[in-house]
Amino acid sequence: MASGELILHQYQVSPFAAKVRRVMYYKGMDFTAKNYGISGAGKIKKLNPTGKAPILEHDGELIPDSTDIIRHIEQLSTDKPVFPKDALLKAQAHIIEDWADESLYFYDLTMRSWPNNSALLAEDILLEDKGLLKKIMRPLIPKALIKQASAQGIGRKDKATVCAEVKEHFDAINAMVSNSDFMCGNDISIADISVVCMCTVLERAEEAKAMMEALPALMAWRGRVDALTLPENTPADQKALI
Repeated sequence: MASGELILHQYQVSPFAAKVRRVMYYKGMDFTAKNYGISGAGKIKKLNPTGKAPILEHDGELIPDSTDIIRHIEQLSTDKPVFPKDALLKAQAHIIEDWADESLYFYDLTMRSWPNNSALLAEDILLEDKGLLKKIMRPLIPKALIKQASAQGIGRKDKATVCAEVKEHFDAINAMVSNSDFMCGNDISIADISVVCMCTVLERAEEAKAMMEALPALMAWRGRVDALTLPENTPADQKALI
């Protein structure tokens, strides 16, 4: 097990921070989460010049990037590995994790920036901010994120196209777990954790939530992953934040 305090510097609602938290919960590791809001962006940049979080602080070392953090965690705690030992399954898990991080993430930014979903998005992102800053930033958050998604490409697509593509992704997940408990073999892996983290934030867009709830295998798989990677009795509306 790990020696030395583990401090996770994070934007709480980030699915990348959630991925790290879930791995540590799964492994039974103690850690302290330090949450930042928009007002804390300067502090994050001091920890990581790219300005991105999460960042794991361990024994004076600062490790940025969720995948690199989880590799570090795997070295600290070899119990309950999340990277498969089998070479083929490990390769599949790598590709699925990257798909979650680099594709599903931008569908989340896009769908949650739509007017009917944007109030909850702003509330999530501004959890640690207060007063005038929170009031000023609330209407600006969705615009900033849809701009980011537009630069990537998905945010430039019309709503019907985005919904159709997300449904295809959910159908694919549903097919993968229809005859298997997990995505890569018989054990939970980084693939399951990464994709579930994205599903959990996507669910905060009402269109995505309805699509997932229509897919029994996907929902059952999410339940299995949640049971292994979240604290017991986590409320449904807190799964993206715990």
